[in-house]
Amino acid sequence: MRAGAIISLCILSLLLGACTTILTPMYGVRQGKLATCPANRDCVSSSDTDPALYIAPLAYTSTRVLASADLLTAINAVGQARIVSNHRNYLRVEYPISNPAEYASRYYYQPEEAVDDVEFYLVPQRHVIEVRSIARLGLFDVGANRARLEQIRTAFEKLQRQH
Repeated sequence: MRAGAIISLCILSLLLGACTTILTPMYGVRQGKLATCPANRDCVSSSDTDPALYIAPLAYTSTRVLASADLLTAINAVGQARIVSNHRNYLRVEYPISNPAEYASRYYYQPEEAVDDVEFYLVPQRHVIEVRSIARLGLFDVGANRARLEQIRTAFEKLQRQH
């Protein structure tokens, strides 16, 4: 095999590997935790150690079944949620960007189909729901991820107090 062909093959394999790495979503629970946030800071997570990216998990005092139902109610009360994955201990939701006109005026490159992915993990044997919210396209969120989770927290805590 010629040296040029070997180099081309190596470059191609590196490019393909890089593309699959970029496109592979970091969703779900791994080793009992949600993923930490990437360095671009368009994310908040209760699993993150960086104070700028950390957000407290949700706490509940009811049963896990009631907490799960209250969480779904709170999620649906905040924005146009689309439930993507709903399992016993894990929930993933998509939210379109909160205000397309606001984003368009500040960031002309923000696509209309921009979506925030929000994850919730009901930790077994604990009364805690780990949370993570990230802008899928990695663009500026102007605090929308944190604000949305805090709105969900407020609605969730209100429902929990009713039990």
